[in-house]
Amino acid sequence: MTRHLFLAPLAALVLLCVTAVPALALTLDDVQQMVAVGVPDNIIVSTIANSEEVFNLAAEQIIELKKSGVSDKVIEALQATAGSGGRTTETRAPEAEPVRRRSEDADTSSSRRSSADDDDDDDDDGRSSSSRSSRSSSSSDDDGYSRRSSRDADSGDDDSSSRRRSSADSDAEEGTSRRSSSRSSRSSRSGRSESKVERTPKELKELIGRYKDKKYLGASLGLYRMLEDGKYPEQEHKIEYYLADSLYKLGLLHSAQYYFQKVIKEGPETGAFFSNSLARLVRIADKTKDPIYLIKTIHKINPDDYPGKVKDDLYYYAGVADFERQDLKAAKRNFARLGKSTDHYVKARYYIGVIQNEQGKRAAAAKTFQSVVQGDFLGDPEEIASVKQLALINIARIYYAAERFGRSADFYEKIGAQARDSEHWGTALYESAWAYFMTENKEHKALGHILTLNSPFFDRQFIPDAKILEALTYYRICEFKEVEGILDEFKAEYGPLQTTINEFLPKDANDLDAARDLYVDLYGRNSKKYRQLPRAVFARLESDRQFKGPHNRVLQIQVELGKIKAMKPQWRDAEVGKGLTKLLDSQSKLYKKFAGAALANELGKLKDRLNDLMGQEALIRFEMVSGEYREYLEKFRNPETAETEEGVEYDFATNPDKIYWPFNGEFWQDELGYYERVEPGACTE
Repeated sequence: MTRHLFLAPLAALVLLCVTAVPALALTLDDVQQMVAVGVPDNIIVSTIANSEEVFNLAAEQIIELKKSGVSDKVIEALQATAGSGGRTTETRAPEAEPVRRRSEDADTSSSRRSSADDDDDDDDDGRSSSSRSSRSSSSSDDDGYSRRSSRDADSGDDDSSSRRRSSADSDAEEGTSRRSSSRSSRSSRSGRSESKVERTPKELKELIGRYKDKKYLGASLGLYRMLEDGKYPEQEHKIEYYLADSLYKLGLLHSAQYYFQKVIKEGPETGAFFSNSLARLVRIADKTKDPIYLIKTIHKINPDDYPGKVKDDLYYYAGVADFERQDLKAAKRNFARLGKSTDHYVKARYYIGVIQNEQGKRAAAAKTFQSVVQGDFLGDPEEIASVKQLALINIARIYYAAERFGRSADFYEKIGAQARDSEHWGTALYESAWAYFMTENKEHKALGHILTLNSPFFDRQFIPDAKILEALTYYRICEFKEVEGILDEFKAEYGPLQTTINEFLPKDANDLDAARDLYVDLYGRNSKKYRQLPRAVFARLESDRQFKGPHNRVLQIQVELGKIKAMKPQWRDAEVGKGLTKLLDSQSKLYKKFAGAALANELGKLKDRLNDLMGQEALIRFEMVSGEYREYLEKFRNPETAETEEGVEYDFATNPDKIYWPFNGEFWQDELGYYERVEPGACTE
């Protein structure tokens, strides 16, 4: 059903081509485009039969068609046109190679590439190559924004997978027109007849030729000027596409996204330009780790118009958008549409498990999480391992919610030896400590895990809740002096932090300018205020996707500004360099507001959590005086755990009931997770 709906607009377009009088010319690129989007052979053959074009195929053309996936049946139909007497005898000769200019090109110093050194790997014109065009690697951060985390912003290198030749590129190469409703609407607005064919101007063909020759500086310079001059309004989407893709090849990902968005807003009527722009936005979202644009706009795009090569990716982002707006039914439906061949499949399966759990279908959720743990998936091995570990932790949470604490602890203990260097292992230790606390006579295991959390190996883990659990555990075994000391340490460490966070927070939560100032205070290289917060707080903040997305985009913009400054003066000081610099400065201010708003939101949550923990600290002190332990224990039956969306990683540990190390005053990495308290408690009953 989906396939038929997807083909409906194209089938209508083909029918228009067949019935129009006079018949419009058909090109080999049109045929390749129809094959690329999945038009059935019988429709393509019918279109060829009803066209007036004669195709005298040369051997190299047949080879190219076969490489593009064109079937023998379609090739035979093309060859049959050469023997038809009713057709016009005029054939379209291939355009001559655009003249390579030396003195006029902005990138004259780049060396000429051989024909073997073709386009980069994932170009939509599909010409794969093992080498990539050279790019400026300057990433100077003149605006002064630094990384508090160890992750670097993506430099914009192209993907490694080969792609099919794009009909958008071929359209420019052959100089043919596309019969689209958007083109017709432009013609109507400008007073032109809808039947008039809009051909690619020679000036634009030459610029596209530079793009084909990988002279992206020269191409982008000319295309930017052409777009700013508004010289060819009917060709605007084509100019925007080639400008965007030239910037993409130069590693200017945010700048490229800006112009790809413009093409997408024109709608699917622009054909391959729309499809290829959507595909590029998916790649940019994956590279920058910031799908904010796709998530905000995905529901404005009809799923029937998703291009085949990124259809699964777009279903995934549509599912994420549904999930974030709490439309769990729609999210689950979109996640279920993904095929196993996409890198997003494992994450989609994980999301389905989370949705089932939120819907109260715990058995189904556990089964889904088990399938994630045991399955084989395509994609980045580290990312797959992270999702598998997340699935394991959620199985443990399901057992905990069912009050099967021993079984829950067993699953938590399956998370230690595979990835002991994981930045999120601390969360697993904390949650498993709660499972042991809720299991009879397992306080020694809970205290051993909390002791591990106190080691310097976890200085980037912000888990203040562990102190409260530690105090509660010592309270249970009647070690009241220990309890008092732990509570004093907790108040001394987190009381001042609570005050500092409160001072950082904007007074008005809706003041975006104040939010931007907060971001600058904490992430500006020239600011020293960030020192007022511990490293663990920054690690906690940067694990939040709502903050991480715009924060990474700010870093990407700073990298691009550095690249522009390192470009050749002919490009940097021309309209394109100055225009993009102005655009990026404006976009940077906007994304700082987004990042600042998310930052304020997360800091507000931390402040509220500390307020709650301070209340619990006071309650424990009261309980030590009143002795109403049982009532207090009931209030702590369900610990607050990490968000299910966080990328927590875990590993598999040796059975701690058989192997443990008593702490001797010095931490050793291979002992982490195996500590236990060996002394009995002070309780007399």
